[in-house]
Amino acid sequence: MTNKKNKLFTFFFSLIPGAGEMYLGFYKAGVSIMVMFGGGIALFGSLFPPLVYLLPVFWFYSFFHTHNLNGMSNEEFYALEDDYLFHLQPAQLKSLAIQYQKPLSILLILLGLSIIWNHIIHGFWWLSKLFAFSPTLLSVLRYWVQSIPQLAVAAFIIWAGWKLFHQKKESLKENLPPRQLEDFHGAD
Repeated sequence: MTNKKNKLFTFFFSLIPGAGEMYLGFYKAGVSIMVMFGGGIALFGSLFPPLVYLLPVFWFYSFFHTHNLNGMSNEEFYALEDDYLFHLQPAQLKSLAIQYQKPLSILLILLGLSIIWNHIIHGFWWLSKLFAFSPTLLSVLRYWVQSIPQLAVAAFIIWAGWKLFHQKKESLKENLPPRQLEDFHGAD
């Protein structure tokens, strides 16, 4: 059962995404917000730096969600049930993981290769400074070599979008009546 808490402590806990919800007793919501924020830092910081600007959105959502929960009347507050942010249960997560097993495995492999690649690069830069290569050459090489993991993930996203697009097109072809199917093939 959740309990309304002290407003001062609620404020301090609301400064950490997910902690405010957990302080109020909504552990599933708090954990899912913490995972989203931490995952956002990990993914956006290393693979998609321009998307790091989405992190304040997560932070503000958590901050205001905590204060909205604590500001509810007792009847409304005690009627709320703790649930994950996206309302996914562990069984649903397992079925999603099975359904998207191949893209998820490719994404995890790319992420692992990216981490290994970054460690190799840092070792290479240490050796290149030891042998005193040209600074201009080093800066150009560094830019392109550091871009490889981002480019690989971008290529995967494009491939996944392409696959989804063609799967939707195929499912549309299956559901069309014969007359419209002839028109559909004529448009290709």
